[in-house]
Amino acid sequence: MYILSNASRIRQREAQLARENRAEIVRALNQGEVTRRELLKWGIFTASGYLACKNGLSPFAKSAYAAVPTGTPRTPLFGIQKFSQPMHRLNHLKPLPITRTAEGHAAFPAGLGERPAKRLSYHTDFSADPSNREFINPVTYRGPIEGRPPGEVFAHQRWDEFFPKVGYIMRLGQVAQGSGGYFHDNFPLQHPDSCWTYGGGRSGNCTLPPFLIKGRYGEPIITRIYNDLPTDRKANNGFGRNETQLHFHNAHNGAESDGAANVHHFPGTFYDYRWSTALARRDKINTQAGDPRASGPDDNIGLVNVAGDFRELQGTMWAHDHRFFFTAENVYKGNLGAINYYSGPDRGNEELNDGVNLRLPSGKLLGWGNTDFDVNLIFSDCACDAGGQLYFDIFDTDGMLGDVPLVNFGFAPFFEVLPRKYRFRVLNACMSRFLKLGLADARGNPVPITFIANDGNLVVNPIRMPGLPVQGMGERFDFVVDFSGFKIGDRIRVVNHVRHEDGRRLKEELSLSKALKGTSEDPVVGPMLEFRIVGAVESVDVPGVILRATDPDKSQVPATLTEQIPIVTPVRTRMVEFGKSGTGDSRGPNGCTPDCGEYVSFPWTIRINGESSHSMNANRISLLVPKAGEVEHWTYKNGGGGWDHPIHLHFEEGVTMLRNGQTPPPTENLQRKDVWRLGESGSVTFQIQFGEFGGSYVNHCHNTVHEDFAMLARIQLLTGVPGSPQSAVTPTPNPTPDGVFFTTPEILPEGAPRGWKNTQTQVEAQLETAPKP
Repeated sequence: MYILSNASRIRQREAQLARENRAEIVRALNQGEVTRRELLKWGIFTASGYLACKNGLSPFAKSAYAAVPTGTPRTPLFGIQKFSQPMHRLNHLKPLPITRTAEGHAAFPAGLGERPAKRLSYHTDFSADPSNREFINPVTYRGPIEGRPPGEVFAHQRWDEFFPKVGYIMRLGQVAQGSGGYFHDNFPLQHPDSCWTYGGGRSGNCTLPPFLIKGRYGEPIITRIYNDLPTDRKANNGFGRNETQLHFHNAHNGAESDGAANVHHFPGTFYDYRWSTALARRDKINTQAGDPRASGPDDNIGLVNVAGDFRELQGTMWAHDHRFFFTAENVYKGNLGAINYYSGPDRGNEELNDGVNLRLPSGKLLGWGNTDFDVNLIFSDCACDAGGQLYFDIFDTDGMLGDVPLVNFGFAPFFEVLPRKYRFRVLNACMSRFLKLGLADARGNPVPITFIANDGNLVVNPIRMPGLPVQGMGERFDFVVDFSGFKIGDRIRVVNHVRHEDGRRLKEELSLSKALKGTSEDPVVGPMLEFRIVGAVESVDVPGVILRATDPDKSQVPATLTEQIPIVTPVRTRMVEFGKSGTGDSRGPNGCTPDCGEYVSFPWTIRINGESSHSMNANRISLLVPKAGEVEHWTYKNGGGGWDHPIHLHFEEGVTMLRNGQTPPPTENLQRKDVWRLGESGSVTFQIQFGEFGGSYVNHCHNTVHEDFAMLARIQLLTGVPGSPQSAVTPTPNPTPDGVFFTTPEILPEGAPRGWKNTQTQVEAQLETAPKP
């Protein structure tokens, strides 16, 4: 896709003009100046959703000057070389203490001047008295101050049971000027609207690298996100939508705090998320919290027991924007961060030996949550225009590939390590690029790793491997590397083995020796990060403390990390097939299309249990789960066509049973996951059990360009608790700058279990009592 750097000037110019034309289409679509239907009528989009293969537009059209595709210009690097700057650690945010008011609200520290967080949204107060300026958006002077919809349906579930103990105040805004380049300190500064990122505090700078939050079981969190983006949609430097919704991928949270229930909010508003830090199955297993393995660290070196199944403890997670139809653009701009959960077994203190703690590599200076030797690595790619500004390029609906390798949003950095064991938490945060990472020493030999967790879930037994498996977008792999066999001064490189030609799928897996050399066909093949063995480093947990190579390493990787969750006979089975078709639909405002109230054709589709295919519609329930606690077996199937899809299920993890009808590889077999790479025409079968919370969730392709073109299905979870709003189908919220209005969703017959009475009157009765804007 990317042209060679030594291509002729006339070919460079041809590719640049085509790229500018594509950027103009992205800008016009984003700002509502044109619809996809109009682009189809003008011959710019094909009926199947592709950009037409025309010279001057598509990178795949034949060049006017050579018998090759036009291609895409490479990002100018301005003379910057790989491994010329240190890797930046993530921006660790510190929690705020929360107190309970007499009214039962969650109060932030008094000196901050923040309103308390409430079980019901401030939108409920606004709906009761729209003229009260206390509850009106203070920036636009229209609509409510909180984006969370009004009423009981979007109240925080089990509020008293999971009352917040700590809180965070964050803002999403323009990247701070003077904070360095997007991916290198010597790179041109980004325009404020090229990058939109999170900052800690109400007025803190929004900078990259992204944030890191450390949570612990038994300590519920309230996170208030302010939308401080420009009120003018056109102030986005060509791409990105100034409306946001933060998805915590993939914690056990109520739908109102999941971040994907069609509840984006607007500039000037905030949204209060209550992250429960609840352990799954608390209503069924270990209900009296007697198992010390089901626990979180206290403020010293002890434990706080929690109810639930310790086998479902989570660790490495992340959060990112999930604004329907604009997820790819917003995440690409920097709307993401990392969240690590800590538990009794995974304490983040490698020296504490209490019979529960696994003592995985981490550090020892803090009672829990040490990160000196436990490192988050966010791998991604990007592209920039001739002036060095971040550029978003949808050359068709297949995906967005950058040509610059990033780690923690830095261009191919180096990271200094001591000769000892380290734990690395690797996230693939690319929009459309699969990765396959391996380590190579100075001679090009593979450096073995020990695989310990998949999608934040500890594997039962550690797996010794020469390198990581192929990693889809949104997947997280944790592994341990023992650097003790290396000398000070040695260098080890992290190498990407897979080559792409487009966003459809990876083209080929290269050997380590070939990948080390790189390839002009795909600039992100090759080394992405360099480890440098040194004799001393400064602690990130306690700045000023020097850690030395001579310090003893008491960390370990036990032979058993957790226990296996058994496979049982399911209550029901389901087949969810992801495909491509020109006949999908999303129905105007009820389907939350990008501001066009007309029929819109989308290429990607979902098919449930072999019935008719359909595209995403926020007002359509594709899968209904009638009762919490029932075990189901689901199969995700790739409908074919030459694409690969990493499919993400919100809220719950599944125990992986089969891949293509066969036993999966060890890193997946019977392991818990929340993203599954399907492979071309492949399938994955897993066991799933929903519980505790209810409401509207989704499953979708985590190639976010596919997701934004409607490869997403709505799931409705019913709690079965009498009187609970989540015991019935959730009316569909439709956010506007003036407030939220609700519509009655349709329920696909094939999505409801056999024998379930689809009484639409349930939905309509609930809608009758829903607040009106």
